[in-house]
Amino acid sequence: MILIHIDMKHLNKILAMLGLTTILMASCKQNQVEPTALASLNVTNAVIGGATLTLNTSALTVNNNNYSQFSVIAGQSQITLYPAATPANVYYNQTISTSNGDYYSLFLAGSSPSTVDAVLIKESYKNYTDSLCGVRFINLAPGSPAISVNITGNATNEVASLAYKGYSNFIKYPAKATNTSYAFQIKNASTGVVLASTTLSTPRFHNVTIVFRGLVGSSPAAGITTVNDY
Repeated sequence: MILIHIDMKHLNKILAMLGLTTILMASCKQNQVEPTALASLNVTNAVIGGATLTLNTSALTVNNNNYSQFSVIAGQSQITLYPAATPANVYYNQTISTSNGDYYSLFLAGSSPSTVDAVLIKESYKNYTDSLCGVRFINLAPGSPAISVNITGNATNEVASLAYKGYSNFIKYPAKATNTSYAFQIKNASTGVVLASTTLSTPRFHNVTIVFRGLVGSSPAAGITTVNDY
């Protein structure tokens, strides 16, 4: 047996140091900052005649016929969207259930600011490790016929029929060096008449949503908004 002799003076120093370490560790534990649980919300504003919208009471906005990506506190997330100049004219005012780290898309449409329709989607984006991208289509043109989608020059439809507020799954497309763009035609699903067209620069390894919006056969004319997803 080995005996170690420590005099009282040194013992008191050791005990004092141990006590200080314990206090510091407890203090660090008490002051530990917990990260805020956040969710991502991608808002598209396609309301006909709509204004730039403010999110809640922040300075964050989304322009008409455009989109913006926001972070919201996860849980029961209050989402209020309104024009800053006329805050009483609320376009959307709902509490939505969100989870930490998840992604959500909110599409606003309608024939006027007084008749706003909403489509809320909880996303499950795919991570593309190969030379691929994802393209989704949504019909946000109020009063429109069901639409189909095809690649210009191809007889086969990419999407056969989407009614108003209907949307497709993300469709995978090659995104290699030779696939620099895709030209899509939006058609009347019944007659085949082209209603709008767009050429998409290939979003390599990412997802996008092509929004068909506006009015068919009237003003403002139907058009396209491309939303970058994740």
